[in-house]
Amino acid sequence: TRVSTKEQADNNMSLGTQRKMCEQYANKNGLRIMGYFGGTYESAKTDERREFNKMLTFVKRSKERISYIIVYSVDRFSRSGTNAMYITDQLKKQGIVVYAVTQPTDATTASGSLQQNIQFIFSEYDNQLRREKCMAGVKEKLLMGVWCTAPPMGYDIVKTEGKKAFVINKTGKLLSKGFQWKADGVSNEEVRSRLASHGLILANQRVSDFLRNPFYCGLIVHNALEGRVVEGIQEKVVSRELFLRVNGILAGRQQGY
Repeated sequence: TRVSTKEQADNNMSLGTQRKMCEQYANKNGLRIMGYFGGTYESAKTDERREFNKMLTFVKRSKERISYIIVYSVDRFSRSGTNAMYITDQLKKQGIVVYAVTQPTDATTASGSLQQNIQFIFSEYDNQLRREKCMAGVKEKLLMGVWCTAPPMGYDIVKTEGKKAFVINKTGKLLSKGFQWKADGVSNEEVRSRLASHGLILANQRVSDFLRNPFYCGLIVHNALEGRVVEGIQEKVVSRELFLRVNGILAGRQQGY
């Protein structure tokens, strides 16, 4: 059993429904249930899922006693298309069949196996469509200057009348000092030490990361924007001029760029 998001796991009866129907199929067909897997939210993007891999390990160790992997639907098993087909084929060689209770097919036959493979392919196609729609929504928000995920350190998210704002907090004010110190010619290690004396403990790499992050000067850069740089709605920790001066120093060009 599986859902894709934490919200689904918390607010949805889907996991219980999936388990109930799988149990009913097993009981109806006189199958003894040897183990339960899932019952959580995990991305269907790849097969590198903790519970999925845990199930496959269990099956391999107990293959003499396992005949079926029962799932609610094929997309609860996997949405990885060709990889799912490969995994089910390898399982079948061990005498183990994947059975979806809401998409009943006899995968032990050639026609049933073909039908199941088609279901896997359509499941992957559906997943890709969802991802495209999601990314289109993300891109639209980003073009409006709205960051779609958690902001970098130094910001609080404040919602007023349904609108989201990114407001500088105490950490953000300290980072502003860090930019100024760097612009004055202080080393990264000294910036880190001074921030630590003010209560902000950072690894050396984190200092370099925040000094190079254009979000702090009011700009948004994201893969979905395909190289475009957008003016964001967030409060600016530093001016663009100061940000460019600092990054000129980091690049070894004192005049900035």
